[in-house]
Amino acid sequence: MIIYDYRYRAKRLKDGKVVKGITEAPSKAMVERFLMEQSLKPIEIYQHKSIMQALNRITIGAVISERNLIFYLKQLSSLLHASVKLNEASEILATQQTNKNIRRILYGIYYEVNSGQTLAEAYAEYPKDFPQILVSMVGVGEQTGDLKGAIKNIIGYFEAQYRLKASIKSTMMMPMIYIGVGFGVAAFLMLAVMPNFVSMFDSVEGVEMPAITAFFINTGDLIQANLMLLIIGIPLLIVLFKYSKKKFEPFQTFLSYIMIKMPIISEVTKLNNLSRIASTLSQMLNNHVPLQDSLATTYDTLGNKIYRDLIVQAQKNVNAGEYMSQAFENHYAVDVVFARMVSVGERTGELGQMLKNLSDFYDEDSEVKIERLKKAIEPILMIFIFSLITIMLLAVMLPSLSFTQQI
Repeated sequence: MIIYDYRYRAKRLKDGKVVKGITEAPSKAMVERFLMEQSLKPIEIYQHKSIMQALNRITIGAVISERNLIFYLKQLSSLLHASVKLNEASEILATQQTNKNIRRILYGIYYEVNSGQTLAEAYAEYPKDFPQILVSMVGVGEQTGDLKGAIKNIIGYFEAQYRLKASIKSTMMMPMIYIGVGFGVAAFLMLAVMPNFVSMFDSVEGVEMPAITAFFINTGDLIQANLMLLIIGIPLLIVLFKYSKKKFEPFQTFLSYIMIKMPIISEVTKLNNLSRIASTLSQMLNNHVPLQDSLATTYDTLGNKIYRDLIVQAQKNVNAGEYMSQAFENHYAVDVVFARMVSVGERTGELGQMLKNLSDFYDEDSEVKIERLKKAIEPILMIFIFSLITIMLLAVMLPSLSFTQQI
């Protein structure tokens, strides 16, 4: 689909004021609908070509965030339940969207659907913004004639995953802020305050500088002497780290292993990954998606290399005619409850329902585990902060005490 730039003049309905602007759309008619959605009455609309506008269309990564995706799906679900046809619902959602980058994608969805493609096929054109699980679930819903039910189910899945990730992020953000502030204050003292003690001690003979103060001063001098190296080196290390994490499998496995074995963090890592495996597989199996396709989609939702390897092993087991659950049994990254419930589900032919029970269990258990994590982090943070404050106070006060004793 080709997107054009259009300049427009329109009258604002609430006060009659004439406004001007530029917007993107596949046609002039779509611009008119967009302006009406914004309570603007079109006066003049004409196509406008601009290099800057073309450059503005370049985006990196996903355009539609998880939160915006959930909101979009809820709107689509409401329109479909109100008996609005799919192509009309797609047009409405595109024209009322104010974010130009998201609107561009929704125009594309409308265009594909209006051209005869299924909604799943339209979503598949934008893999960065519409996850594979959404494409698969919508595809099944369209094939079975229950698109409304499929969208309702996937909304529940996305909301549960979004809540879990948001809780984990908020929990982990607190220690990062404390640590960042602590090191920031330490850097200020080393670079701005403590160098003043050097001239003070140099002016008086026979007074020895306290070791802790000398340590901070020497560290500050070292930072200043290598400042350019640090400015260049730290970003390079970050880039190298991200590249290795993305391309170098042994490094991915090492980081994943650390996350699973690290005290405190390990519990959250297991919770996040096992919950995602149970939720994704249950959603897809209960909507009659074949097991191999369900496992392939689940693989794409995981970021931890060790759990991805477990899914690969589960796929190999299924191909060999064995139980998928054998991949999870007696593995250090898998809870005993998870492995046994998956095994029971396979042997009783109720794998989808058993995984749904597991998913519900993890949803309920996540609040308890995250609250426990917060309580475990608090004393560690308090010890860190008090220790840092004590050390910095000693580094600042001991020089004064040394001079007082000499006097």
